[in-house]
Amino acid sequence: AQPATYTFEGKEIRPLGKENDKAFALINALDASQKSQAILSYRVSDLVLGPTQDGRTIQPEGLRASALTPAQQTMLLDIVHEWAGIMHDAYAAPRMAEIRAALADTYFAWSGPTTNGSAAYFRIQGPTLVIEYAPQGSVDHIHTIYRDPTNDYGAKIARR
Repeated sequence: AQPATYTFEGKEIRPLGKENDKAFALINALDASQKSQAILSYRVSDLVLGPTQDGRTIQPEGLRASALTPAQQTMLLDIVHEWAGIMHDAYAAPRMAEIRAALADTYFAWSGPTTNGSAAYFRIQGPTLVIEYAPQGSVDHIHTIYRDPTNDYGAKIARR
């Protein structure tokens, strides 16, 4: 998304605004121990699994969703739904059910400041899910991906 905020017909438009705001709400809902697990010890400034990384997998990092309270897990799933819910409900509902079923093995990782309005990277990674959100230098140019590493480019369907 670029620009990340603009005005159209007198209304402020924020592509990826809900995704951003919900992620900042979650990182700031974590207690100190949870934050220390979620916040990576190194800086991430762009997508790790973006272009030219097809088929690549990485070790999950950050805070495991099983260490979240039920309310925090709901917040995490609400962020995921911003991407998975783009699809028609007939496809989004089973996808969300699949993600929810693997929630205990899903991780939330953060890099950067925790004050909304700052450029911060986050990743949500589970057995069948990778979401990355990576502002590029400022909050006005954002790279993001939503992948199922077990079904890149519909490989499951293509193999039939």
